[in-house]
Amino acid sequence: MDLNYWVFVAEVWLVIGLILIISDIFLGFNFFVLPVGVAALIMSVLVYSDNNAVFDTFYLFDTWRVVILSFAALSVASVLLLKFLFQRKKKDEPDINIY
Repeated sequence: MDLNYWVFVAEVWLVIGLILIISDIFLGFNFFVLPVGVAALIMSVLVYSDNNAVFDTFYLFDTWRVVILSFAALSVASVLLLKFLFQRKKKDEPDINIY
C-alpha cells in the first residue's frame, strides 16, 4: 500500500489530528502543532464525505496531490484563524516591562 491509498482513508487523518492535538496539549508545544491537528481533523471530515459521496457526483479530491495541498492550505488557514482568536488585544497602556 502506497501513499495514494493512505491519504484517502479518513481514519488516518482522524488519528493524525488526534495525535497532534493531544501531543500539543500534554507535551506543551505552546499551540505549535494544534492548528495542524485541527486541519487534519477537518481533512478527516472532508475525505470521509468525499469517499461516501455526500456531494453526489462532485468529487473534492482526484489525486493525492490535491489532498496534500488541501491539507497545507487548511493548516495555514487554521494557523491564521487561531492566531486571530487567541491574539491579545493591545491596550493603550504602556507595558510595565519596558525600562
